[in-house]
Amino acid sequence: MNFNTLLLEKDNDLRILALKEMLNQVDQHWSEISELLSQIEALSEDPKFPERQLASYLCAKIQYHLDNFDESLNYALQSGQYWQSDLNDKFNQCLIKHCIEQYRQSGRASEERIRLIKHILELSCGQNNHISAIGVAVECKRIDWVAEILNKWNYPGKMISVLHLFNTQRGEFKEQLLRLSVDLIYEEAKHGQIPNEEWGQFVTTLIQLGEAIKVAEILWTLVTNENHYKLQTGTPLLLAEQLCIDLAQNQKPQFIQKIIAALPIDQQFQEVRDKLIKLLSGEQQRKAYLYFLKNHKQIDVEVLNKIKGPNDPKQSSVLHGACMFGHALATAGTQDTSFLQANQQWATKCNYWQRFTATSTLGMIHKYNIEESQQIMATHLSQTNPFEIGGALYGLGLIHFGTQDQQLLLKLSDHMKSQKEQIIHGACLGSGLVAFASEDEKLNQDYHNLVSKNESIYGEGASIAYGLLNAGSGSIEQCKRLLVLASQSDKDKIVRTLSLSIACILFHQEDKADVIIDQMLQSNDPLIRYGGCFTLAFAYVGTGSNKIIQKLLSISVNDVSEDVRRAAVISFGFLMFKNYEALPKIMRLLTLSYNPHIRYATAIALGIACAGTLYADAISAIEPMLTDTVDFVRQGALIALGMILSQGNKDQEPKFEAIMKSINEIAAKKHETVLTKLGLAIFQGFLDCGGRNLTVSLQSRQGVPKLNACVGMLWFLNYWYWYPCLSMISIALQPVSFIGLNENLDIPKDFQLQCNIKQSVFDYPPPQKKSEKPIAEKKTVQLSTTQKVRARTNKKDLEKKQIDSASQGVISREQSKMSLEQQPSEIIKQPSVLEEQEKKQAAPKDEPNQYNLTNPCRILDKQKKYIQLLEGNRYQPLLKDRKQGLVMLIDSEPSQPANVISLTVKPKQPIIEQVVNQQPAPPNQVPEEFVFDEALQNEEQKP
Repeated sequence: MNFNTLLLEKDNDLRILALKEMLNQVDQHWSEISELLSQIEALSEDPKFPERQLASYLCAKIQYHLDNFDESLNYALQSGQYWQSDLNDKFNQCLIKHCIEQYRQSGRASEERIRLIKHILELSCGQNNHISAIGVAVECKRIDWVAEILNKWNYPGKMISVLHLFNTQRGEFKEQLLRLSVDLIYEEAKHGQIPNEEWGQFVTTLIQLGEAIKVAEILWTLVTNENHYKLQTGTPLLLAEQLCIDLAQNQKPQFIQKIIAALPIDQQFQEVRDKLIKLLSGEQQRKAYLYFLKNHKQIDVEVLNKIKGPNDPKQSSVLHGACMFGHALATAGTQDTSFLQANQQWATKCNYWQRFTATSTLGMIHKYNIEESQQIMATHLSQTNPFEIGGALYGLGLIHFGTQDQQLLLKLSDHMKSQKEQIIHGACLGSGLVAFASEDEKLNQDYHNLVSKNESIYGEGASIAYGLLNAGSGSIEQCKRLLVLASQSDKDKIVRTLSLSIACILFHQEDKADVIIDQMLQSNDPLIRYGGCFTLAFAYVGTGSNKIIQKLLSISVNDVSEDVRRAAVISFGFLMFKNYEALPKIMRLLTLSYNPHIRYATAIALGIACAGTLYADAISAIEPMLTDTVDFVRQGALIALGMILSQGNKDQEPKFEAIMKSINEIAAKKHETVLTKLGLAIFQGFLDCGGRNLTVSLQSRQGVPKLNACVGMLWFLNYWYWYPCLSMISIALQPVSFIGLNENLDIPKDFQLQCNIKQSVFDYPPPQKKSEKPIAEKKTVQLSTTQKVRARTNKKDLEKKQIDSASQGVISREQSKMSLEQQPSEIIKQPSVLEEQEKKQAAPKDEPNQYNLTNPCRILDKQKKYIQLLEGNRYQPLLKDRKQGLVMLIDSEPSQPANVISLTVKPKQPIIEQVVNQQPAPPNQVPEEFVFDEALQNEEQKP
């Protein structure tokens, strides 16, 4: 049919016939029909043509096939009844998607297009697809559309199901969405439409909005008015206690203090109020973790002996410090110092800043042990050595992290007035840790005064404490104040730590921090740009923002400073730990970089993001760096692998055994560099962290980035410039445990969980056997003539012995045939009976595919999917889906006596720990072997 001829006819019936035929064939023959597009468009615009809408619809189809979607949509909207936008075909889907995308990008659209989008939303709701409709409304940034859909949607628990959509947004619009949801969730909660498992998400929303008073009201209503909220299972008090546990885990100290202050004081409910405060402040959690770590530790003494090795502190103070830190990390929170007591002579051979670091590691070992901390540190605080006193003050801060203990803060403030800079340094670190994120005005002024004096040693300590004290506050004024201090200082240590403190302050502030970030990244000072990279990562922590990824990649390629480029790459770890599976793809090319700083940073970034995951792709990316030609790259690879493989074994990860073999080869090298051995000690420490019961965790179980963990990891990485910062990793560690608590906050012993997998898969690895290699005799160099003379003499002696023995019938035929030149070392030894027995004992036995775990117990992240609740238990978890952490238990027989572990029993008096000798170091004398920090400080103190 000649369509061109028909379109030129004056008879409208013929032209309409041509349009209908072309419409039937346009999907197959659109290229030929498109040549008549101008004529069809003329008909669609002709007011006298009776089928203008038909012509418009045909134009829409042709433009669609020509990929002119905007024109196609315009014609489709003019086609009236011909275009049924609810039809589910590619043409309609494409135009609707294009319409929504255009509106989402520009925020403007014609009335016809807006009506189309609203019509699509109505159709989605009519098909009971409300979540998709809300997603479209959110993408279009129309809060009124979101509210209209939610009000029409009659579904229990609807708000919890769409909160994840709201959390993907940014800035002010996100806050508007969350505020819209709070009131609706509150109404659902009163009518029992929220499952117990979803209450934590509700409270997390209130945390994001800063609604501390609202949270306090909910907690108080739960414990005082049981009929206000309808729960599916359990008592309101149990739910309130569980919410307090989750609130404390999110590590928002200022927010927690506001909640505690808002709880009413009522004598009738004073006991209940005290329970809530214990949980909100973390006091009860610390007691539970302390009990678990002390009683479930698996410390391998042979591993610690290998870390210590034969190294002499006089030869390398760095190695001695690495071994002390590796031991502290392996025993963190366990209160176990038996290794130090058994090796006291070795442990006490340290002076100056190494003594400071060694003493501070006691704070890691006695993590959570607040009640006994003063007794533990009493011996060290009574010494005259300023390094030992400063380290003890630092250790006290690690033990009392975030407790806001006012008496201890007064004590630390007094030490900040000391004449010894080492004591001031330790007191600053200690007070910053104790008052973490409290924004104490007096301490802020004290730190400001110390930094203003521009002295490297205590100026650095005060700068670090600044970041700890104001972490997460988001104060732009504080950041500007720190930038002024940094610009006035000529000490690298102070400028660098002030820049990192700004990163701590702007934690999770996103676009609110852009002004400060731009100012830092555009600075001429590389030390400020260095801090700017971490500030960028901390402001957008855990978001995985593509915009920030591009920015960091640009810095890592273009900046002229190696330190800045290294910081930019490390920052990927903080940015992407919530989506760690995507990071190895981004890091793939960077691992092959010619620049050793980039390779080191790549390993560290993967270690941060994939800590405790045993993620195979990350391990594969880091493994080749174990044999890198640059020692600090090998160090970074070891540290990263230690974080990733933490709590792992060969049954969980197939590569585990091969990696451990490579690690042992590195450890066996006699001439390995000091930096690599430092990485080796940290690797082993992470592998056995907390007696195999602690691991690095940067986010809470609700997916919220944890302030304390991220800040601890940031300052830990500052070990590159200042070794005492290694101990900061203590505040980023979290127990991998399940601890069930009853209503009285005790641990019931009768509660059990079932694990549906072989016990060996997630069990503690067996302790390593003690190596008993004979000491090789020293070989002396001999002349060739001497060797020939001895060989002839030995041959004659052997012939004589054989003749004598043969006459006595001692030598057998087989022995007499043995060559005279054969050496004893060439004789193959037969396996002994004992060796054969050991092999039989080591043979694998049939292992059951399930076993029971008794409360409290160790449960790893990968193990959670195999955990099952046992039926018929007296106790059942309040949150059925919670398989890790502290969980409140419902007691089905509350009137019966319970077999519990009480956490209120006062512990026995401890043995006062002593890791350094009591003789003070000679004043004003720097040991020859310690050149890492002391030399730098002496240079900085020169006028």
